[in-house]
Amino acid sequence: MERWLATSGAVIAVLTAIVGTTIAVETRYAKSAEVKAQLEEYYAKQLKLRILEIDLKPQQTPSDRALRQYLMQELGKSSR
Repeated sequence: MERWLATSGAVIAVLTAIVGTTIAVETRYAKSAEVKAQLEEYYAKQLKLRILEIDLKPQQTPSDRALRQYLMQELGKSSR
């Protein structure tokens, strides 16, 4: 009887450890995915603001136009 209780206790402990680890890993990855999405959103906002800043310049230089084109390409990449 004692051997059965010890075996049952060990099996329950192993199952609890597996379930606990699975939940911890899932929670961690869910948070990291959320943070990644927030960073991508922030990056896109920064690109849009920089493009707006260039668009509002009264006299755009060729380098301004080239920078705007590059930023638009980056914005397209980040939205994929």
